Amino acid sequence: MPRLSIAPSRRLVPIGALALLAACARSQRRIESERRRLAVTIASLGDGVIVTEPGSTTIAAVNPRASELLPGLVPGGSVDSQDSPMPPLRSALEGETTIEYRDRSLAVTAAPLGHPSDGVVWTVRDVTERVRRERTRSEFVATASHELRSPLTSIKGFVELLERSPEQMSERQRGFVEIILRSTDRLVDLVNDLLDVARIDSHQLETSHGPIDVGEAVHEVAELMGARIAEKRQELVVYVAPTLPLALADPGQVRQIIANLLTNAHQYTAAGGRVEIRVEAERAWVRIIVADSGVGMTEEETGRVFERFYRSQPANAPSLGTGLGLSIVKSLVDLHHGDIEVESEPGRGTTFRVRLPAAVSGIELSLEPVSGQRVLIVEDEREVAELIAGQLAPLQLRARIVTSGEEAISTLRAERYDVVTLDLLMPGMDGFEVMRRIRADPMLRATPIVFVSVVSGRQELAGEWMVSKPIDADELRDVLSAALRAGRSRVLVVARESMHSVLAPALDELGIEHRWERSGAAAARVSGERRFEVALVDVGIRNPQAVLQALELRGRRLRRAVILFSDGLAPPPPGIGGLGMEVVAVEDAPQALLEALRGKRED
Repeated sequence: MPRLSIAPSRRLVPIGALALLAACARSQRRIESERRRLAVTIASLGDGVIVTEPGSTTIAAVNPRASELLPGLVPGGSVDSQDSPMPPLRSALEGETTIEYRDRSLAVTAAPLGHPSDGVVWTVRDVTERVRRERTRSEFVATASHELRSPLTSIKGFVELLERSPEQMSERQRGFVEIILRSTDRLVDLVNDLLDVARIDSHQLETSHGPIDVGEAVHEVAELMGARIAEKRQELVVYVAPTLPLALADPGQVRQIIANLLTNAHQYTAAGGRVEIRVEAERAWVRIIVADSGVGMTEEETGRVFERFYRSQPANAPSLGTGLGLSIVKSLVDLHHGDIEVESEPGRGTTFRVRLPAAVSGIELSLEPVSGQRVLIVEDEREVAELIAGQLAPLQLRARIVTSGEEAISTLRAERYDVVTLDLLMPGMDGFEVMRRIRADPMLRATPIVFVSVVSGRQELAGEWMVSKPIDADELRDVLSAALRAGRSRVLVVARESMHSVLAPALDELGIEHRWERSGAAAARVSGERRFEVALVDVGIRNPQAVLQALELRGRRLRRAVILFSDGLAPPPPGIGGLGMEVVAVEDAPQALLEALRGKRED
């Protein structure tokens, strides 16, 4: 009887399918096991974990520790609800943010789950004890430093008197006095450094930012340190750029930055070495460079150079400094919203680079920075367009006229222009559509637009540069000059972070571009770098009077416009009423801003 043959491929199919199903089952069990392990791990963490839904602020899950630290945040709720203590997502994504909640200090961070639209995971850590220890340490340092200052003052004073009477001492006694004086000076430096650290930690370091000549400060410090550097036969090279802008900084603190950097270079450079300090302009910054030919540092030492009490210890060298000087430099630079970086190589020396924001004069602006720039005049009536070109002639701009919205868009895409003047009421594609197309084009959206029209009350124009017809020639030139320097019209908001969730959505809904700053120093810096028309100032921030003094705002007629607002909870500080300015409720601030941008409100 013939045997029935079965093709091998057909015989193996069911066996392969079973193997595949078994492998899938094993994989499923492993995944489920890993999921359970991960869930147990997250549930047992000492830190709170909060996960939000993709593309929203709705809470998807919280672990038990998060429920303990923040009982109000539950699945289905929102991390940015009105009663949520969580900081703004932007701050948490940038780094650790500390909040105070129910007698606890909580450190909050956030990270996207892949892409930000996939959801965000928040971590919350109880740092109450750490904050308490830091506060206690700062208080002790401040108290001890103050107590040490009094006896040190007496010791130093009397030793200096002895030094000035050498004829009554033997040579050996004079040597003792010199040792006492050097040791006293070192103690005084240490106490002063400790006091500075304590003031920085407690936010009590007084700063007075204003336009200063950094080159002059460099020459002053170099002259004071000249004798010390000469004792080691070191070469000191000082270079100050001839065309140096003023810096927006505190003069005393800038001198301290320079002195600490020069002292560090002097101490770690051998006799006969070279120390160099340079001051140069770098766009909107003033750059200070201190370089030496000293012992240099390893990569590990460079990474720790700004740590408190850390001292790079060269081989066979005595202990140098207090280990606080560079830490103080870093803190002072941060207070000025600048930056500092270090490069070093063992045996080849070290270079520190500090950048401080340049000051921009708030007085009448020169026409030179805008001359030669290109302006596209979009106006359907050629006679009016020619009039605008003639009124802008003193600015020495290169003007081109187009008479329709369609021609404007095609011209902008074919050639680069620095600014556009735009009529709103044009046949065919009107000015609003031109604006929308410009803002939607990534290559064009940064182009500043100055609207020249009889229409000025539309909400779409909030935050935009505007000149009404009939045209005032001076106003047109002022606005266009300011627009060229600033780009799009901007609003500066100086407020606590807790106000962000209240104000920012309203400003975004109105389409008003704005910059948010949390301190007067930061506000002064950015208003010096950019041109803002209006400022919204929260009276609940620290020392709002100082903020108002520091602001430099230039609007459509180079006018100053400030709106004070309050949440009704934080009491206005004493003296705010004496400024003669109205304080509006935070809910009314966006409308007050809209009126100011439309020219209905002036301070």
